[in-house]
Amino acid sequence: MMNSKGFDNWAGEYDESIAKSKGYPFEGYYNVLAYVHNMIQINNDTKILDIGVGTGQLTYELYKKGGHVYGIDFSEKMLEFARERMPGAIFYKFNFNNGIPEEIKDLKFDYIVSSYAIHHIDDKQKLNFIKELKSILKYNGIIVLADVAFKTRDALKKCKEKVGNGWDNDEIYMIANEMESELRREGFLTDYVQMSSCAGILKIKLGA
Repeated sequence: MMNSKGFDNWAGEYDESIAKSKGYPFEGYYNVLAYVHNMIQINNDTKILDIGVGTGQLTYELYKKGGHVYGIDFSEKMLEFARERMPGAIFYKFNFNNGIPEEIKDLKFDYIVSSYAIHHIDDKQKLNFIKELKSILKYNGIIVLADVAFKTRDALKKCKEKVGNGWDNDEIYMIANEMESELRREGFLTDYVQMSSCAGILKIKLGA
């Protein structure tokens, strides 16, 4: 799994490499971003936190519509590209493996989004991280996790067999039915949609 230096080195070619990618792991990437954009309602006060913001591909469209964007990433080079795209946004160089930065712990967000980043932490960390995000989510807020993901473990297995040697064994992809079961046990409401053979979106809200 790449560290921050690896992502620094990739930053300049990141957007282009995704655009040229075919199949796993970025199959359906732009449809995923468009789906998330359509989920989010922007007004003058909408606050959005992008976890693993990268070059800002996900939140740029929301920023242009007037969303107040905050971004977290552990790669300084990625953040440089995001700052160029969204000069009015607020960014933090921080590794979300360590939770959330102190600077935002007193803020409340309408949307907390993450695209192609949550696979860098294991399933237990994912659950604990989502529980931590609860403290900075507005009452009617929504968490949106868009990533390489599968409805069931069997679906992941089939994709892995098809991909063969191209599969990345260092990454921990989300299994939706397992994650939803854990989150519902913690009182969250969830909804999952499979966007391609290897991409999915999990929407999470606070329970009543």
